[in-house]
Amino acid sequence: MAPKSRKQRREYRFQIDAFTPDTIPMSRLAEYLKDLATVFGQEKNVHLSKIEGGSTVPVVLVEWEAEPKVRERLRAIKHREAPAEALYAAKEIDRKLAEDNAKGALIDPVGTKIINFPGRERATKLEFGPVSQPGLFQGVPIRVGGENDPVPVHLEDGQQKYIVLVRRALAKDIAQYLFTNVIRVEGIGRWVRHTDGEWEMLAFHATTFRLIDDKDIRASIAELREIPAGWKSLDDPLAALERIRKGEKLQ
Repeated sequence: MAPKSRKQRREYRFQIDAFTPDTIPMSRLAEYLKDLATVFGQEKNVHLSKIEGGSTVPVVLVEWEAEPKVRERLRAIKHREAPAEALYAAKEIDRKLAEDNAKGALIDPVGTKIINFPGRERATKLEFGPVSQPGLFQGVPIRVGGENDPVPVHLEDGQQKYIVLVRRALAKDIAQYLFTNVIRVEGIGRWVRHTDGEWEMLAFHATTFRLIDDKDIRASIAELREIPAGWKSLDDPLAALERIRKGEKLQ
């Protein structure tokens, strides 16, 4: 079978403004390309064509039949709706750019910047962090999987959705409760606080989990109902419930 012509492929460009092809270390370029491959997905249909000069611009060829899936994945990354591994790879690209005092952009075949990576500009907006902080999340597992290790696990708690990373052995144990039970995961999160006061979670690595039985929830509600002050005196009943779940006593 004859190889596909370049006309059957679409070119995307990843622009890094801090280096030229002669100055970027090969190992650093390899790190960017690894994350970029995860961002694009469709690994059998995405190829590195060349590195253009001026700044450093890897040119990525996407085969024609795969481009709709690639374009949708990039759109989902932009709107933070993509799989966890893709969002994580995009964050890693931006983090590396900040470390290299650079910024970047992913440019589609018609020259539109479809994803901007602020890099050094984002770094100047950070007020505090990144910091590591123990924490927990709970919810019903609605998705477990991914090619990498650690594995992304999606939890749904009411209207909230969380993505945590776990080792494969733990992911296998969690998978048995997919769509059926509430679980609580505990681990370490990496956070930054921006100048507007908003905290952003960069990643959360869970190390343990436990099943939350319906009777645990009923017991917590029963304890809340027994508080003499009554519900109306609580500024935040849900926060009070969470404190009870953690074993804290309400004042």
